[in-house]
Amino acid sequence: MSASFNFADLSVAEKYKLLCASVIPRPVAWITSVSADGVVNAAPYSFFNVFSEEPAIAIVGLNRKADGSYKDTLVNAEATKSFTINLADTALAKVMVDTAAAFPAETSEPAATGLKLADGIHVPAPRLADAPVALECTLYEIKKVTDERHLLMGEVQGLVARDGLFDSETLRLLVPHWDPVARLYAANYASLSEPYEFAIPDWKTVTPAETGG
Repeated sequence: MSASFNFADLSVAEKYKLLCASVIPRPVAWITSVSADGVVNAAPYSFFNVFSEEPAIAIVGLNRKADGSYKDTLVNAEATKSFTINLADTALAKVMVDTAAAFPAETSEPAATGLKLADGIHVPAPRLADAPVALECTLYEIKKVTDERHLLMGEVQGLVARDGLFDSETLRLLVPHWDPVARLYAANYASLSEPYEFAIPDWKTVTPAETGG
């Protein structure tokens, strides 16, 4: 028998719990941005993905801080019009989560946690030097969904990847995957196993699925 949950009857926390446990795994946008005063911020968000290749758009969902103020990432992106989405591998998972701590806005998470920075190549915002992949973005739009929730949209101006991941001519990934961190639910994360491949077939060859039911 199926379990059914009516979202109209649930609290915000209950909706969050169900959504985060169901939509898994999720990529994590580890965003570096710079405040108007020059403080470099780094923070991870898992309500994130890329949504278009032309224009190349990445979208991140941001809520308010526990004290009701806006996240530093949102404030910085609006002020400086750029940010970088770093993508972490398993080796960086612990320090990535450390940067989610409630640091004061005037404190730089990379400085506090010992993360090395590299100058942005395509945008002013720096990237995390050890991240396998970084999407350097200019601000495309900030969409206010509610007073508590904003969508931060960035137009990817360039991608910077660790040496050996991509063929510079064919743009093909040279490894099965680069061990990205996957967000699950609560305090749980995961790594990817070996990939498998299914080519999209000609529709005429498709047969009813065998589900074992």
